[in-house]
Amino acid sequence: MRDASRSRVVGVSALAFVVVLGGLTALRAWNLEPPTHVQSLVVDAGAVLVVAGVASHVARGERVGERAGEGIVLAFGPCFAFAVNLFAPVSTMESPLWLGYPFVAGAVLSLGLGGLGAGVGYVVRVLRATKTSDSAT
Repeated sequence: MRDASRSRVVGVSALAFVVVLGGLTALRAWNLEPPTHVQSLVVDAGAVLVVAGVASHVARGERVGERAGEGIVLAFGPCFAFAVNLFAPVSTMESPLWLGYPFVAGAVLSLGLGGLGAGVGYVVRVLRATKTSDSAT
């Protein structure tokens, strides 16, 4: 059962990678560059969606530490896609060592957003447990 849950998390993360990278690459290929404030809004909305998805995942789980780790893996797909889209065009013009930069940036972003989502999910879970225990008494 746990292996199926982990494979599902990896699958969702991979799907998010494909969707985000495909969407961003299509925008770049079609030269559809919205104004900076619209781009910022899209990035912020994406970050909020990633945090909310991880928080939801962690809040529903049995073991918080295990779910938090899965949440960071869940966040890695879209974060890595964003980093690849942002840095790959620049890094291909530089030395081969720069090819690792999108991977490192994606990992750092996923740790930050995944960790924030895990924290929010844990707080939701504790508040839900407190509310349930208060109403039981």
